[in-house]
Amino acid sequence: MIDYRIPTFLTLYELMNYRRTAEQLKLSQPAVTQQIHALEREYGCRLFTYDGSRLSRTPEAEKLAEYARVAMYNDQRMRQELSAPKILSIRIGATKTIGEFIIGEDLCQFLKRPDRTLEVVVENTQQLLHRLDQEELDFALVEGSFDKSRYAYRCFEAAPFVGMCHRTHPFAGRQVQCEELTDQSVILREIGSGTRAIFEKSFQECGFALNQIGRVICVNNFALIVRMVSENLGVSFAYSAVADGHPDITTFKLDGLSEQREFNFVYLKQTHADRLIDEIFPPVSCG
Repeated sequence: MIDYRIPTFLTLYELMNYRRTAEQLKLSQPAVTQQIHALEREYGCRLFTYDGSRLSRTPEAEKLAEYARVAMYNDQRMRQELSAPKILSIRIGATKTIGEFIIGEDLCQFLKRPDRTLEVVVENTQQLLHRLDQEELDFALVEGSFDKSRYAYRCFEAAPFVGMCHRTHPFAGRQVQCEELTDQSVILREIGSGTRAIFEKSFQECGFALNQIGRVICVNNFALIVRMVSENLGVSFAYSAVADGHPDITTFKLDGLSEQREFNFVYLKQTHADRLIDEIFPPVSCG
């Protein structure tokens, strides 16, 4: 069973404001303060400190939050399994490439069993990791980088990451240098997406900044990105599955951009999310 003060601690940890925490939990502000002080006495450490009027987390609070999230998640899963043992419900997050182009067949196969159901959320990497931290997902399938010291993870598959352009574009089928993008229109996903982060990191490692690109177009929908590339309105960067089946689109290689990237299952440490993953996806090697 979860200590009733732990949800209060986690809410304050996220909001970093005693008044807003009290309002969200429908408690008095003194009650929130008393619960936090009680936890500090129990664990023998400070969890929050003030620097003037600014509230800060201590390193001990960071560690407690890591363990508390796992405890909250495991308690939630236990209650679900005890209250509804006949139906297995799994909550999955996926980045847009994976959710829209990769996992549909696996999910449909899983749902052919009548004692199985799913909640699926398709968002960018940053949003999915936040949902994991809030115990709103059992696991997420993400592209791009994440803090591997903070989460448990395992490989889903390796996928080619490419430049995409219209088949008549001068880049078609070529090895392109980073400086050649300075007079191009480049269509990128929103900040926080894995595909954008991969491109930005490689472009910066070549010694360039986004403001050196001729024109940056930001779109958070792959169907619209594909439409724009098909109309020869710009080039883009994504996993090859995004362009599959579109005869007007071909690929190119950007110098310094790794062609193989991992898709990973990501979940909270010390949880049993790995067995939920195995219910849907067979283990594979990215090697």
